[in-house]
Amino acid sequence: MPAKFQMTKDDNIKVNSSYNVLLALKHDYKLNGSLRYNEFNEDSEIVEPLTLGDTKYDVGELPADFESVLSVYLEQELDVVFTGVAIKNGLEVFFSQKKYNPVKEYMEECFKNWDGETRINSLFRDYLGTEDTELIQNITSIFLVAAVKKVYEPDFKFDYVLDLVGGQGIGKTSILQKLGGAWYTDSITDFQNKDNFELMIRSLIVNDDEMVASKKLGFAELKAFITKTHLRFRKAYARRSQEYPKKFILARTTNEVAYLRDKTGERRFLPVMAGVNTPIKHPMEMEDNFIKQIWGEAMTLYRGGYPTSFSKEEEKELETYREQFMYIDEIENMLDEYLEMKVPAEWETMDSFKQGLYTQNYLNNRVNTNNGIKLQDKIATRDILANVFDSDAKNQKLSKKVNYLMTNKSNWEAGVFKINKKATRGFVRKKV
Repeated sequence: MPAKFQMTKDDNIKVNSSYNVLLALKHDYKLNGSLRYNEFNEDSEIVEPLTLGDTKYDVGELPADFESVLSVYLEQELDVVFTGVAIKNGLEVFFSQKKYNPVKEYMEECFKNWDGETRINSLFRDYLGTEDTELIQNITSIFLVAAVKKVYEPDFKFDYVLDLVGGQGIGKTSILQKLGGAWYTDSITDFQNKDNFELMIRSLIVNDDEMVASKKLGFAELKAFITKTHLRFRKAYARRSQEYPKKFILARTTNEVAYLRDKTGERRFLPVMAGVNTPIKHPMEMEDNFIKQIWGEAMTLYRGGYPTSFSKEEEKELETYREQFMYIDEIENMLDEYLEMKVPAEWETMDSFKQGLYTQNYLNNRVNTNNGIKLQDKIATRDILANVFDSDAKNQKLSKKVNYLMTNKSNWEAGVFKINKKATRGFVRKKV
C-alpha cells in the first residue's frame, strides 16, 4: 500500500479522495504500465494487454465499462470502495500525466532514419501515373509537409484540399490509405455529424472518397469547413462539448474529371490527374520502409521551413491548370463560343435582328459567318442575352448567370463604354 494515501481520522483510506485513486493507479504496475493518454486522437487508451480480476482488455480505446471494472479491482486490491466521482476524477488526472503522441513518435523515427534520397517529387508520377511537372511536385510536397505540420502545430491553418482525379482502380484511395496508415480514414459520410468528427480527429489523412460528404454541402458550407481550425462537439460519454484542433489534412477522390463547379472559390482545391501516364507500380505495392522514407523526407522539408502555401505565380499557374477540371454547362459553352466569334467590321451598326441571325448561324455552323474579321472587344450583357439566347433582361435567372460567368472570365472585366454613342454597361476584353 502506498504510504501517502489521504486517511480519515479513524486511520482509514479516504474513499472520496481523487488523490488516493491517483496514487493507487500510479503504484499499481499493471495500471501504470498499460494506461496512457493519446495526445493525437485525444483519447485515453490501453497500450498493453491488461487483466483486472476476471476482466481482460486488449490494446485500444478505453472501454465504457472501465471505471466499474477498476472500482472492483481496487476494492479487491486495497479493500477500499472508492466513490464514483473519486474514480472518475482520479483517472482524469492520471491520464493527464501519462500523455504520449504516437504520430509524433512515428514521424521522429522516420526523420531519424531518412536516407537522404528524394522520393516525394516522383511519388504521384510513379504510383498514380500523373504528369511529371514542378506544379504536381509542389502540390505533393505541400500536402505532405502540411500533414507533418498538423502533427507539430495542431492549430495550423491549412486551406487546401488534395483532389485525386482519375479512373476506377488506378489507386487514388490506396495511396492515401498507404500514406495515412493507422491514421487514415475514408469512413466519413458528412462534415457535420459528431460521429464523423470523432473519426476525423483520430486521423492524419481524411479522405472524402468519391466526394460523398462534399456533395451534401453547399459550396459556402464546404468552404467554411475547410477553413476551420477547430471542431466543437461532445464526444460520446463526455461530460461536455469541447473544441478539438483539426489535426488532419483533407483529401478527396473522384472519377469525374470536370468536377469543379464554383468559379469563385476553387482555389482551395488542388486537383491531380491520375492515369495520364502508365504508373510504374500500384500504391498497394508501397512497402512500410518506403512510406517511412516519404515521411522522413517530409519531416526534413518541414524542419527546413518548406512553405505550405503557393506563391502568386504558382497560384496563377494553378488557376490555369484547374481549368481542365472545371464543369462547363451548355450555357457557358455557348457563351464561350460567342466570345471567340469573329464579327464583321460593321457589327456595332447592325441591328439586333441581324446580329442575332449572324450569331445563330455561327453557333449552329450554318453559312454566312465567314465574313468575320475581328473579335468583339466590348460586349453588353443585353446583347449576349439577345444574340446567343434569344432572351432579354427580364429573364433574371439567365441574366444573373451570364453576368456571373462573365465576371469570372480572366480575360474580361466589367465596365461602362459607348456603343453607337450610347453609354452601355457590360464587359471589356482585357488587352494582353
